[in-house]
Amino acid sequence: MERLHGERMTVDEILEGLSEIIRECTDRDGEIREETDLFVDLGLDSVEVFQVIVRTEEDFGIEFDDVDLLSENFCQVGSFCRLIQRELEKGGRDVRKED
Repeated sequence: MERLHGERMTVDEILEGLSEIIRECTDRDGEIREETDLFVDLGLDSVEVFQVIVRTEEDFGIEFDDVDLLSENFCQVGSFCRLIQRELEKGGRDVRKED
């Protein structure tokens, strides 16, 4: 998913990219929405979530701060997307919100 590096991204595009990463790392199918809980709804374990986090950093060209590696930032897809958005903005990338 090299296309994620350096592009201006909407929140919807972040959600789409994260959903693709989750599917590829976990072999889970189905719709992934902002309300989706990685542990409860998808049944991921901590190793799978870690794989998703690492892949997210690679594909989006970001690096999460150690203080952000808390389960509440990663359990729901929506909170995960907001964390990605914040990291993209810190890196000087412009993330547009959908109107």
